[in-house]
Amino acid sequence: MPNADLKITDLDADAQQQALIDFAKFYIRHFRSNDLEILSQYKVDYAMNDINHYLYVNRSFSPAELAAGVLEYKREMFLEILKTVDLAYNADGRLKGNTWKAWYLQEYAAIAPGI
Repeated sequence: MPNADLKITDLDADAQQQALIDFAKFYIRHFRSNDLEILSQYKVDYAMNDINHYLYVNRSFSPAELAAGVLEYKREMFLEILKTVDLAYNADGRLKGNTWKAWYLQEYAAIAPGI
């Protein structure tokens, strides 16, 4: 069963933490450049609003400080987003066959022109 797709909830604690760290770094980069619209197509507005409020209030923090804090205080919100986005993971917590940057570009390219 080594080729089975693992979901975020299938990962052990260490792998899940790695997945959350990777996603938090991705999320914070896009929050700072005000381009989280791709995630908005998923039904996760409630989680994004909560996370974005924390990031905004602490906007003077470095990216590393923001990632540590947001994972400490908003971990469950990130898990809800990752459950909803529903991507496959490797056992080590890395996205299976993809990166967050590549995923974002694929999602962006799939948007119909003129919308």
